[in-house]
Amino acid sequence: MGRLAVMGMVILVLAWAGHASAQQADDATDIKRSTELLGGMESPLFVDAHSDLRYRNKGMESYREGRRRDAFHYFRLASRYADKTSQALVGIMYWTGDGVAKDRALGYAWMDLAASRGYPELQRQRQLYMDQLSDAERAKAAQLRPTLDADYGDVAGAKRLTLEIGSSRAQVTGSHVGWVGTVTASYGDNTVQDFSKYDKALHMNTAEYLQVKDVQWGLQMNSRVNVGDPEPVEPPRANSTRPAA
Repeated sequence: MGRLAVMGMVILVLAWAGHASAQQADDATDIKRSTELLGGMESPLFVDAHSDLRYRNKGMESYREGRRRDAFHYFRLASRYADKTSQALVGIMYWTGDGVAKDRALGYAWMDLAASRGYPELQRQRQLYMDQLSDAERAKAAQLRPTLDADYGDVAGAKRLTLEIGSSRAQVTGSHVGWVGTVTASYGDNTVQDFSKYDKALHMNTAEYLQVKDVQWGLQMNSRVNVGDPEPVEPPRANSTRPAA
């Protein structure tokens, strides 16, 4: 899969297995509702309607196939929709020079952005990077960090998600009014079964959607992966081209 930092490989595993982010829900009721929504979020229909998930998956596929620059391109696109997993991967790729020119100060700035919602794993990775920066790199990172918020911060990303969520609802068709069982819903050229699950996920507002992603990150970190502290590694050598426009 490539020699990213250990934390990077953890993120790659989790992102390929499902859709992620990081704070826990407030109580058991919130967690129960959140887990009920995860099935709908896993459907190809839902992923296709959410650019954060769609671009991240394209990035995962590109990375798995060895197309590092393509992966970097897609992770940056996903990062515009407040996807912390993708933002962390951009940071790791800058830090290691994997698919992009190595820039540790910029890598730290991206990891700081990724850790801004309080994900413990990303906060630890951020600290690891900070501990290795020179004084000059820290000064550069401090200048770079504010510039990322305008296009990749949570406020800008949430606005884009809100527009997409509203658009995806408008494009779904099907006889589902009052229906609580299984029904086929159509979206573009795709179909999904058991619309009752997808319908619940589709009608999440932006804040709830981000919270569910947070819960999923926590569940995946607690149950799927058990690793030690993150460690720096030498970046791989790979020559790739940008994806076609």
